[in-house]
Amino acid sequence: MVGASPARQRPEKAASYDLPLTWSPFGFVGNVSIGTPPQLLPSFVDWTWINQYIFTTTCQGDPERTYDCFAKDQAIFNQSLSSTFRNQSALYPSRTWNPNHFFFYEDLTVDHASDIFTVGPSSSRITLQAADQQFDLSDHPYPFAGVYGLSPVFKTDNAWSSGSWPEPFVAFHYCYNGSVDVSKSTCKGYDGLQTLGGYNKSLIDGHLLWYDIEFFPEVNTVDFVYEPAIYNYWTLNLTSLSLGDRVQALNQSTGAGAVFDHASYGRGAPLSVNAYEELVSATAATSITLDSPPNNGNQSFYQVDCANVDTFPPIRYQFGGSERVWEIIPSNYVEVVNETCVLNVRTLGDGDFIVGNFGETFAKDKYIVFDFEKNKVGLADLKL
Repeated sequence: MVGASPARQRPEKAASYDLPLTWSPFGFVGNVSIGTPPQLLPSFVDWTWINQYIFTTTCQGDPERTYDCFAKDQAIFNQSLSSTFRNQSALYPSRTWNPNHFFFYEDLTVDHASDIFTVGPSSSRITLQAADQQFDLSDHPYPFAGVYGLSPVFKTDNAWSSGSWPEPFVAFHYCYNGSVDVSKSTCKGYDGLQTLGGYNKSLIDGHLLWYDIEFFPEVNTVDFVYEPAIYNYWTLNLTSLSLGDRVQALNQSTGAGAVFDHASYGRGAPLSVNAYEELVSATAATSITLDSPPNNGNQSFYQVDCANVDTFPPIRYQFGGSERVWEIIPSNYVEVVNETCVLNVRTLGDGDFIVGNFGETFAKDKYIVFDFEKNKVGLADLKL
């Protein structure tokens, strides 16, 4: 249900922080520090991951075999150099996911440890997912050393509960190429800002609408497939999908879920297979093969006449608890790829809408807030 803004608490000496984000092919990257003395590490910021995952020196159980698994230029956390690093294997067993959405059908294996984690002005001791890398990544260094997970879990082990944040909120806005904020001034010159411990009222046009998140098990069969399963997502109940005024069907047996994810899986307007077919017809789109498509979905891609984009229908969504309609306007779901206008749509499943990832494309011109205390998602128009 949509309700009033959740009550705010202000622990003493806590501070909010605008974490600067840089766009990468994988998603948004920001800097964090781990250990004592602090090791500054680029981290992939992920709304769908459950903790702080970090590459360590450990390769197949041996901390001395680092470069049997990693490239020489891969950023990693060297746990042996931190005086505050503590092994937690006696508290938490090692965990392996296979399949997973990091390495797919290669093992994602972590040991558990704790150390001092610093983002901006806030430091606290947290439990880390310390990678025990199981296969050779040396040919494919990542532009980050770990994953800063911001999914709605670990109430006793996050910056809000530890008192590092003055408020239980995490907020995001995107200064995308093509925005009216050409200089990216609202993002302090960066590609985006992930505000930790609060939100910026001056960026909200109107007011925030708050939505309760929902448990949606189909996420783990259609979208993010993990074994053992993971179900902790900022997921809303999608109650309506339309292309302009043409209402599109939702899956009647499972319902429909909207998963908020601003990593690479959140690129593209989320549509069902059937709604995408109708959009292709409505826009007179024709098939195209792309070497560098605008998103990583498995669906086909289609080109359109750039001169007609303004005549295309907006894609409209409604979420459970409110009749407010949220739109992706045509100029935000048509991407220019090598001077060709392409429908940037991402589909999951078959037939009618089951689940979709609401990220970069949906976030354009919107302000998105997560409430870690009440497990709510807040949405507002972005004031530009």
